[in-house]
Amino acid sequence: MIAIYTIVCLVLALLLIYFWLYQKVSKHIPENYPNAANLQKIDSNKKTLVCFGDSNTHGNVSYNWVNDLRSELDDYWVFNAGVNSDLTYTLLRRISDVIAAKPDLITILIGTNDVNATMNIKMEKRYQQLGRIGKDISPNFEDFKANYQQIIQILKQKTSAKIAVMSLPVMGEDLAHEANLRADKYSEFIKQLASDENLLYLPLREKQKAFLENNPQPLKHTFEETYILLNYSVIWHYIFGKSWDYVTAKHGFQLTPDNLHQNSIAGGMIRDLVKEAILKNK
Repeated sequence: MIAIYTIVCLVLALLLIYFWLYQKVSKHIPENYPNAANLQKIDSNKKTLVCFGDSNTHGNVSYNWVNDLRSELDDYWVFNAGVNSDLTYTLLRRISDVIAAKPDLITILIGTNDVNATMNIKMEKRYQQLGRIGKDISPNFEDFKANYQQIIQILKQKTSAKIAVMSLPVMGEDLAHEANLRADKYSEFIKQLASDENLLYLPLREKQKAFLENNPQPLKHTFEETYILLNYSVIWHYIFGKSWDYVTAKHGFQLTPDNLHQNSIAGGMIRDLVKEAILKNK
């Protein structure tokens, strides 16, 4: 009887942990998201920066470079408008939150999940189950381009902000993998769009690829293992208190703990590119 009771308690504890982690990853919103409550706190003596994107901006399953900017940019009020698992489709749903902040500068880092959703039907279904895309939507390059162009047009029409767009971070550290080849294609579009629309272009992908090319090392895991690596990363970080850098090293990578997200080196590259853009455009 005691053994059964112990097993039941263990199962319940594991379910509670799973539910908590699911909420942490899938439902969490940054504390400095531009919602109504936070908009009331804006310091009118500062400029407003809104960082718009997915988990690589959100920073709760990835290094939080936005928090670095909050502590380093004394003359900016910094909002984090990143949400885990978002695609260009979902940025369009949330774009009114960015507009409401009346930003002076907007950074956009989006596309990793748009690419990831095209890699196999299981990933597409996961984004559907999370409610990021409709059941009838199959993400593709043409939709990505149309969505991104619409995001830029809306922001240009409804804000007076400077807009800085970033090429995609590496998707795993095998640069010859199909995921990275697709991310190259998506990033080439972003670069061209920046030129066509007179936007600031931040070459994140170029910077990360150069780092990996200059520091080659054999890989322990493939891109196909991403989902399980992500689960392990979240457990290591939130259950055992390990840093994203620790998880990165454990998984045999240099820039990412799980093929999709950023450690402090990769996140630092994003932070520094944004800071450079601000300094050049004061």
